[in-house]
Amino acid sequence: MNLSSTEAASDDKGSTKLIVLWTLTGLITVVVTGRMYIRAGLLHNLGVDDWLIVFSLLMGLMYCILTTINVRLGFGKHAWLLSAATVEHATFLNCLSFLFGIVSFTVPKLAVTAMLNRILNASHIQRVCLWTLSTLAAIVSGVCIIILFTMCDPPRALWQTSLVAEGKATCKNVWMLIDYAIFTGALSGFVDLALAIYPSTVLMKLHMSLRKRLALCAALGLGSVATAMAIIKCTQLKGLADQEDYTYGTADLITWTNIESNIVIIASCIPTLQPFLLGNRTASSYNNSRNRYKRSNLPEYSHGSHSRSSRLRKMDFAVDTVESQENILPDAGGGQGEGGHSLGIIRRTDAVTVEYEQGGGDAVVVQSPTAW
Repeated sequence: MNLSSTEAASDDKGSTKLIVLWTLTGLITVVVTGRMYIRAGLLHNLGVDDWLIVFSLLMGLMYCILTTINVRLGFGKHAWLLSAATVEHATFLNCLSFLFGIVSFTVPKLAVTAMLNRILNASHIQRVCLWTLSTLAAIVSGVCIIILFTMCDPPRALWQTSLVAEGKATCKNVWMLIDYAIFTGALSGFVDLALAIYPSTVLMKLHMSLRKRLALCAALGLGSVATAMAIIKCTQLKGLADQEDYTYGTADLITWTNIESNIVIIASCIPTLQPFLLGNRTASSYNNSRNRYKRSNLPEYSHGSHSRSSRLRKMDFAVDTVESQENILPDAGGGQGEGGHSLGIIRRTDAVTVEYEQGGGDAVVVQSPTAW
C-alpha cells in the first residue's frame, strides 16, 4: 500500500463532525431552555414562536442522534474501507437525517417571523412580506425533501444502489437534486438575511440610547451569520454526486446543515435572553417584585379613622408602561389607540415601591426596571 492509500485509510471525518454537532447542539439546548424559563416561568407568556423553537431543537437533536449512529457505523470514512452493507445502512441514515436537518433550519425562520411580528410594530404590509418570505422558504424546503425521497423508483434504490445496476430500479440524475438544493440553500440564506436586516431598520428609529439600539440590532441581526453558513453549505452539496465515496463526500454537508440551523435558533433566542446577556437584573427584579406583591398585606382604606402607628407600610405593584423613562416604539399607525399607548407589543415593566408614613411624612417612591 502506497503512502497516499495509507493516508486515505486514516481519513475519518466522523469524530470531528460529532464534536462540532454535539457542542453546538448542547449550546442551543441551554439557550432554548433559558428562553423557555424566562418566557414560561417568569413572564408567563409563551407564544407560537417559543413552541416552534422547541420543535426545531427536537429536530436538531434527532439529526445529531442519527448522525451519531451513522458515525458509529463508519460514516465519515471512505466508502471503499467499509462493507457494501455498511455503506447501504450509512447512506440510508444519512438520507433520513437530511429530513430532520432540513426541517431544523426551516422551522426557526417561522419562529423568527412570529417573534418579530410580536415584538415590533410591523405594519400590515410588513407582516405580509415577512410571512410570505418565511412561508416560501418552508414550502421550497418541503419540496426539496420530496425530491430527495422520490429521486429513485422504488425510493429504497436511493440507498440500495445495487438495484440500479441490476436493472431493478431507475433514478433521476443526481444533479437535479443538487441544483434544487442549491436553490433552496440560496433562498434560505436570503430569508435569514432579510429577517436579520428588517429589525435594524425599525430599531434604529427608536427613542432610546444608541448603545441599546446597537445591542438590540446586533442581537436580532445575528441571523445574518446563518446566511454565510447557508452559502458555505451550498458549496458542499456537490458531495451528493460522489456516489463512489458517498460516506466521506457528504460528511461536510452534514456539519454545515447543523451549523446553519443552530445559528438561526440562537439568533431567535438572544432577544429573549438580552437582559441577562447585557447584565440587566431583569429576571430577578421581576421575580422579587412578584414575590413582594404576593407577600404584601394591603390594608383596607377607611375614611373614618387613621392608625397612629409610625410603622412604614409598603405597597408593591407592577406598572405596565411603554413610555416609562423611554419611548420604546414609534407609532407606525400615526396615532394612538383609544385610551392607550400606540403599541402594546414591547413593554417595560417597572416595580414601584411606595413607602409612606401615616404620621404625615413624605412619600418615597422607589422605581426599578423589572422586565422588558
